Amino acid sequence: MRRLWFLLLSVLVSLVQAEDRLAPIRVCVSTLENSSRKIVSTTWQRNELLRALERTNKSKEVKTGKAARIDVIGLESTRGPDSDVRDKNCRFVLYTNLTEVLRAGVPQISLPPPSAVQVDTGMGDPRAYPPDYHNATVEYRLVRDGNPEPWASGLVSAQGQLPEETLVSQLMDQIAGRVANELRKPHPTAPQ
Repeated sequence: MRRLWFLLLSVLVSLVQAEDRLAPIRVCVSTLENSSRKIVSTTWQRNELLRALERTNKSKEVKTGKAARIDVIGLESTRGPDSDVRDKNCRFVLYTNLTEVLRAGVPQISLPPPSAVQVDTGMGDPRAYPPDYHNATVEYRLVRDGNPEPWASGLVSAQGQLPEETLVSQLMDQIAGRVANELRKPHPTAPQ
């Protein structure tokens, strides 16, 4: 009798805990749009973003059910309506755009102003940038399915002595963290 009572109690406790868990949030992630002049693998960067979003599910809050799990699905499109969003039952769509990848220290304007004087840095000058020092900027926009207005958006930038692809991948990690925080925090317009 005690075993039956204990088994019944444990089943009830597990049912109550299962109901306390938040429903997963399904997010479709578009392929990175590249508005910069540099060539980067946009599909590879989208896949980096997908992996970064999946890593956010390994937190203690998600494992205990205090925070919602984020299910991610990759899209082939870069922007605009995509039939996969409805087919995959995504509540949100994440769009990203690589707006700039520059080698630091390289002039951004091809013609100097008329009164400009060129000042070079000599060898060993701490102000000189190494040849593999880059600056990258990615903007992101998270929209709810069926609503073109951004639910959340932002701009992330980074610079460092890294190849362009690696620097952009680090930005994908930053975007994943911001988007996960935005999706998991209480939001007045978020469907429950």
